[in-house]
Amino acid sequence: MRKRRLHCFLLFMLSCTSIMQAQWDAPFSHYWAVKAFYNPAFAGETEQIRSAVLYRHQWAGIENAPKRGVLTADMPVEFLRRRHGTGIVVSFEQMRSLRNDLLGGQYSYRREIGKGALQIGIQAGIRRLKFDAGSLTYTPGAGPYQRGMLQVNPVDRQLPDLNAGIAWSSPHAFAGLSVLHLTQPGFYAYNDSLPAIDLQTDSARSSIPRSYHFMAGYNISLFAPLIIQPMVWMQSSLSGTEAHATLRLEYGHKFSGGFTWSPGEGYVVFGSTTFQDLEMGYAYNKHTTGPGSESKGSHELYLRYDLPLDYFRPKVQPQKSIRLL
Repeated sequence: MRKRRLHCFLLFMLSCTSIMQAQWDAPFSHYWAVKAFYNPAFAGETEQIRSAVLYRHQWAGIENAPKRGVLTADMPVEFLRRRHGTGIVVSFEQMRSLRNDLLGGQYSYRREIGKGALQIGIQAGIRRLKFDAGSLTYTPGAGPYQRGMLQVNPVDRQLPDLNAGIAWSSPHAFAGLSVLHLTQPGFYAYNDSLPAIDLQTDSARSSIPRSYHFMAGYNISLFAPLIIQPMVWMQSSLSGTEAHATLRLEYGHKFSGGFTWSPGEGYVVFGSTTFQDLEMGYAYNKHTTGPGSESKGSHELYLRYDLPLDYFRPKVQPQKSIRLL
């Protein structure tokens, strides 16, 4: 009965979506592997030191196509007789020689509830901006053998950025809701068509729009060692809403694969393998609308490493009794 209610809820969420055009929070295909990147409440979710790296080549075959990367690392900690989580986030997005960077620190407070845990998290970071991702425009190629081109307005600023979220997780399910860019950091972008005297006018002022993210997933064990993991991720901002529905299959905690469908955007096919504690994966994204439909698709590489929490704890050395000497 609980599984049926969960499936009905996910279908309802997917039926209420339209397409989002903003580029500030462009999605990663392996979004479930870096949940803390979109919601700081997931920092310290597991009993391990977890780190993940993603690299994405967006819209291959288009001139100036963006390249994006993210590194996340988090772990649980205990102080004042309470469980907490800490983490760091490092990300970049590059177009031509222009590059935006983010460095952020995360904290989450955890409270056990039944078989799961409720976590409330916050992230404080610094963004170094070299271009306005919201100003991205696409110019199609003039002929069948000419590539289309992407353009953005340059920026030169460093801005504080705040994220916050709430999440619930258990051994078999997770769900989280977060708000990114709480203060909607503002900046001045400049365009080659504008004279220098107009750079500080309201017409040149832009901001990173506030966005809302909802993630949920569930593990279904039909028969060992196969696990089915349906997941959903929704992004929403002033420009609209985008949904991603994922079905991931995991076999023996060694091999996994599946697909993601984004209504009106396209689909993703992915697969990964695990060697000891290192998981490696690849995803191919086929776009059906927008500039991506004229590209050769998007490619993404993924690494995740889990380190046992007691790895750095001192080992108890066996002691011999002097009576036996």
